[in-house]
Order: sequence, then C-alpha cells, then structure tokens
Amino acid sequence: MTRAFGLLLVSLLVLLAGCKSTGPKPDIEWGDPYADVVVPGNYEAHDNPPFKRQDGSDGKRIYARYAYRSNNGLDKASRVAAWLKENLPKQGWKHQVDEADEAKGLLTARYIKGEDKLQVKLAPDKVKHSEEGASVLTIEINGQYDN
Repeated sequence: MTRAFGLLLVSLLVLLAGCKSTGPKPDIEWGDPYADVVVPGNYEAHDNPPFKRQDGSDGKRIYARYAYRSNNGLDKASRVAAWLKENLPKQGWKHQVDEADEAKGLLTARYIKGEDKLQVKLAPDKVKHSEEGASVLTIEINGQYDN
C-alpha cells in the first residue's frame, strides 16, 4: 500500500512539474494583417499559410506571416515588384532589394521601416484550382532572412 501511494505521489509531482514548466503562451492573433502592408487589388486573403500576427506588450511588431492569392490567374513578378515599389513607400516602407525570376513567376522583395523588416514573396500556387493557375503573395514581417 505504501509503495502504491509513493508511486502515485511521484506521478502526481511529475505531472505538476510538467504543467508548471510550460509557462504562458505568447499572444498570437489570427486574421489581422498590418494595414501598412498593402497588396495589389487582384489579391485576396489566402489561408495557406494561415494569417498570424504577434505583437509585443508595448505594441511593437514581433512577427507576422500571411498570404494572398491572385484572383485572375498567374501574375508577372515584374508587375508585382513595380507595384510594391510604387505603393509600399507611400506606407513608409523603404525598398532594399528584389530577387526575381520572371520565367518561373518568382519574386522576393525586401523592405524596412524603422526596426521592422518586411519580406514579400511571390510564387505560383502549387495547387491549381483552375486551368490558368494563380500566384500566391506571402508577407512576412520580422522573420529570419535567408541571407
């Protein structure tokens, strides 16, 4: 009986220790893109990757990632790059660099605004929902750059 009670007590303590060590989860909001990151009008919210946003307690951006899908077929990387260069600076973003492959429909554009880093990626949708396909525009704020 004493051995069973001891085993039960140890199990309970291990369970409690596991619960206390996880700590509070970060405050993550789903579905709220930042208003100062504008996209071309032919793009609509796309749930892959899902919209997510994390802000600090002081209101500063920590991390955000969301995506848009073109609603009129595949888009040209040069057209999207030109649109971003024209419209993001109006929102305070400073252009850094573009890497584009027009033949593959790929674009990576980087911008900064204060301490925030913005990366915009364009790629063809891997899952085609129509004959002409679609392009996906992925927005990432304060993510790790690949260089």
